Formats: sequence, structure tokens, C-alpha cells
Amino acid sequence: MSLIHQALVFDSATVFLAAAVPFVAEGVHRGDSVLAVTSDENETLLREELGADAGRVTFLPASGWFDSPGRTLDAHHRRIDALPNPTGLLRVLGEPVWAGRDSLETSEWGRYESVMNVALADARAWLMCGYDTRSLPAAIVDDARRTHPALAVGPQSEVSSAYADPASYYAAQNQSLMERPAHDVELLPEFTEMAAVRQFVADHAVSLGVPAERLDDFTLAVNEVATNAIRHGAGRGEVRLWATERRVICEIVDRGSATDNFLGFLRADPQAGQGHGLWIARQICDLLEMRTNGPGTTVRLHIRRE
Repeated sequence: MSLIHQALVFDSATVFLAAAVPFVAEGVHRGDSVLAVTSDENETLLREELGADAGRVTFLPASGWFDSPGRTLDAHHRRIDALPNPTGLLRVLGEPVWAGRDSLETSEWGRYESVMNVALADARAWLMCGYDTRSLPAAIVDDARRTHPALAVGPQSEVSSAYADPASYYAAQNQSLMERPAHDVELLPEFTEMAAVRQFVADHAVSLGVPAERLDDFTLAVNEVATNAIRHGAGRGEVRLWATERRVICEIVDRGSATDNFLGFLRADPQAGQGHGLWIARQICDLLEMRTNGPGTTVRLHIRRE
């Protein structure tokens, strides 16, 4: 079994239910692990249509499940790892949350949808992702056709003619990072060991808006990325911290060149001695950006402001 990843594009409750109900009901009857992570309105419709079978479905709030790309990817892995039936699947009927996202968040969630095709390629999972054309911008719906290999049409599946290879999609999304602010940027111009980096974060992060209860985790994420900079970036790097209206951003720049488009999105072998740093950082942070431009890599770690 390999991943099935479908987009369900719908413009009415009827179209939504025509695909969602057979998908969920088949999973229940097969003994699959079935999650429904939809809008409140669609959860109500599903419960009504499923009747007694609704009690065998795990309903979760979309705002919690689609909290950050890294944590959502990890949540899928954990559910797949915990499958009790060796022939069963994880089935997720999900509606990603797009309302209230800024342009960067929207871009990163599109990247997440594409990367799922690589990160879970061999997983026992069937994901059906709902896109409501009544409320979503056309650009997001069009993008869904590029990030999902298949389209759910009633109980059937059709190939998405617009589907883009994840590596090509990832490259197209790798536009230049937003300019740093001209003012109010804290700078550690050079580091060659980790104590200085951790102290720099401790000195400035909370005053910029990092919630105090998340400071230790944020410091850990920065530490993991800075350690990579020392190992793979000529033994040194520089760190900056600043705040936007929504997030605090830590930027780490080194002289190394990353060649893997999907660094931090692919879970490392638990037995491996290295390769876990960016994966850990993606779990902690609300967003993580990485760009390589010639000799030099820039990683930006974002955390929501208090």
C-alpha cells in the first residue's frame, strides 16, 4: 500500500457528501482508523449521514490539527505508527484551514500539501483534502489541483491533470525571502559555539514577543539549526532576531549549501545518529523557511507572538 492523496473540490453540501460519506463509511467498515477534520458545518452533515457509524470516526477540530505544517505532518506519522491492524489504513478527511492566513502561511501550507506526497509516499494512508470553492480564493483551489495527484469525484477518483511533481512545485515556491526590517533587528554577527546563540535568544526573544512558556522550545529549535550551521556551514554563522505583527523570526545564515529540497520534512531514521535537527525544528516552530543561494544557506524560524 502506498499513499493515496486526493483533493475534494466542492461547491455544495451535496458534492461534499457524495465523496466524503463513501470514503468514511468504507473506512469504518474495513476497520481503518478514520479521522474527520472538517468545518463544524460539514462535521454536522457527516454525523447525520453516517448515523451510528459516526461513533466509530474520530472527529477533531481543524484549527488544532492544521496548527503548523511540521506538527501536522508529524501527527500523520504518529497515527500511522499506531495503526493496530497490519492491513488497515489511516484515512483522514481534512479541510485545511486557510482563513486568516497571511501570504507566507498560505504558501507554506501549499508546500506542505505537495511535500506530503514525498514524506508519506510509502505510508498506509489515504488522505482526502476538502476545498470549498464557495469560500476559498480561486488561487488556493487551483493550487490544490497541483499538489494532489488525484481528485475525488463522488466515490470515484480521477487523475489531476494539473498535478506538479513535488520537487518542481517546491522549486517554484522558493521565491526570495522577504526583506528584513530596516530597524529593530537584533544581531549576533558571528557564532562558532552554541552557548552564545542560546544566550542571544534568551536575551531578546521574550521581549520581542515569544511567549515565555515557549522560550525553551524555541531555544531548542534555534540550537538545532545553529548546530547544523557549524557542522555544515564552515564552522560559523550569524543570527538575527526581529518581530512582525504576527510572529517573531530568528534568522540563521551560514556558508554551507543545502541540496535537499525536503530537508526537515522527511522524518529521519530513529536509529540514525544525525539528520534530526531540522525535523525537530519544524515540530517546534510555527513556520520554517530555508533558502540556499550559492555558497550560503539561510533558515528562518517563525514562532507566533504572545
